[in-house]
Amino acid sequence: MVRSATDTDIPADSITVTVENVGGIEQTDVTIDPGVTVLHGRNATNRTSFLSAVDSALGGTAGSLKTDVDDGSVTLQIGEQRYTRTFRRDGDTVHVDGDPYIAEGSLVETFVSLLESNPARRAVERGSDLRDLIMRPIDTDEIERHIESLQRDKHQLDDRIGRVSDRKDELPALEDRRQSLHADVVSIDDEIAALRTEIDEYEADHETAAKADSLVEELDEARQEYNSVENEIEVVEAEIESLEGELSELPGTDGDIEYTDEDLDRVKEELAAARERRRQIEETINALFTIVEFNQDLLDGSLELPGIEPADTDPTSELAPDDERDLVCWTCGSAATRKDVDVRLDSLRDVIDEKRTERTDVTARVEALEDERETIETTLEERARIQSERSSLHKRLDERRERRSTLSSRQSELADTIADLETEVTETQQLRDDDLLEMYERLSDLQYERGQLQQQLEDVTDEIESIQALPSLTDLNDQLSDLREQIAEQRARIDRLEQRAVETFNRHMDELLDILQYDNITRVWIEKRSSQNSPGPDSIFELHVIREAVDGAGYEETIDNLSESERELIGLVFALAGYLTHEVYEDVPFILLDSLEAIDAERTAKLVDHFSEYADVLLVALLPDDAQAVADRHDRIPADALQ
Repeated sequence: MVRSATDTDIPADSITVTVENVGGIEQTDVTIDPGVTVLHGRNATNRTSFLSAVDSALGGTAGSLKTDVDDGSVTLQIGEQRYTRTFRRDGDTVHVDGDPYIAEGSLVETFVSLLESNPARRAVERGSDLRDLIMRPIDTDEIERHIESLQRDKHQLDDRIGRVSDRKDELPALEDRRQSLHADVVSIDDEIAALRTEIDEYEADHETAAKADSLVEELDEARQEYNSVENEIEVVEAEIESLEGELSELPGTDGDIEYTDEDLDRVKEELAAARERRRQIEETINALFTIVEFNQDLLDGSLELPGIEPADTDPTSELAPDDERDLVCWTCGSAATRKDVDVRLDSLRDVIDEKRTERTDVTARVEALEDERETIETTLEERARIQSERSSLHKRLDERRERRSTLSSRQSELADTIADLETEVTETQQLRDDDLLEMYERLSDLQYERGQLQQQLEDVTDEIESIQALPSLTDLNDQLSDLREQIAEQRARIDRLEQRAVETFNRHMDELLDILQYDNITRVWIEKRSSQNSPGPDSIFELHVIREAVDGAGYEETIDNLSESERELIGLVFALAGYLTHEVYEDVPFILLDSLEAIDAERTAKLVDHFSEYADVLLVALLPDDAQAVADRHDRIPADALQ
């Protein structure tokens, strides 16, 4: 089970670590209590192998399979939870599987497993880019993509605000138009009322006048309906034209690049294979590097293997050059020369360089496949969106065309009805008084004109209401302000993390220089500099070291001129700054410390106490003399328990 971000508590009971065939350990079971545990013993007693095994169980890559076996494993038992890492040899390749404590192994390698090869410690020693290392856990490319998305939303909102503002500027003119049309309707209503009063005064031929009046009213109603249908046809045709325009503006598919779901599956499979290959190469590099370093230490005399005696030589061998003197091979016991061993180690170093070159090529392949995957996913999503929108537009267009056909049929029917009514009105002209007929015709014209004006009044009123229904400029500007704040927040996110890392390092560096009393160093701090006002790749972390001259004046020192102890201290503090900046303790409440020999025993003890304040479990490997200086309250495990 991979540990989740919320499952972070270390129980009060013991932690059990079981190691089989990892590093130099054949088999061991070690119980560790929360707090500080000191692994003490001489060199080459599997303390580093044990910490590397714990690193693997946590999710790192430091652990390696024992060279003379085909299978190995590490188990980390914490309360009811069990985390494992298995190693299986397949030819020249070692496969690593299992369920580690956390899936994000880079966090463990960079900020938890502070062994000799820890990237943070080595970055300080080599003067590498500290900013790039501290920001590794942050996906800056994803943040930039999010900013671009917010920028697109902002541009769209800017355009909408402009359109809404233009529409609202039309309101005064539309209000004037509505009032004018309303006055015209009232005027015609007054004229119609007066004309009806005059018609009512005619008493002669009442039946004929009533019939003529009925025909005129029927004709007027038919004309009004005809006018209404005609106006609706215009509206529908405008909608059809608008829909056809939207349809024509939809982008088509890219003729040159036509991606399919099979392309996406293929790229994902290739990406997974490339990532697996890169992981295998890194494991090989780590294993070979460990072999070379171990053998070099033996050649240099830094390590001694008990039970290995010098080769029997005659007295004249003492006169031979160093590289031709006889040695005893510490793996098979046969005689060899130092030159033979050096040649073999140089061959292994060449293999390491070849693997590193291959890792660079595979990393470039991974990045290219990630870009291709993103391109295909974006293309497929955009194509699906366009197809859906086109289908919707076609459906609405068919509905509007069907409505236009229905209205056209009704318009044709009304035209025939109006023609028939007009003929009937003309035929009854002789039966009506000339003045009465003229008044009825005038009444019909007025009613028709009123219908036209009423329709215009309704159209203007609808347009005013549609504008009034638009979002207020205040609300839209509030949304725009919110988008700007989100963009600023994303841009400031990286800057805040960088600033937090710098402040954390500087604070802990000041504290430890005071605690450890490095009298010849006045101050060590990191300065964050950038050629731009916004955070980004141009930001750099510049490390400053200030020494005090004999006359008391301060001067800036280079990292190369520092002692090994001073460099190691700075590297460890930088790793701790990353651990705290990214709140790694929330996910992995462990810290592993090794290779502290360059720091004297008294300072090592104080350093251990300082680091113990920030991790639930602190495992530290120390030589016997250094371990004696550590406070008695801390647990101790002798190296014999790791054999």
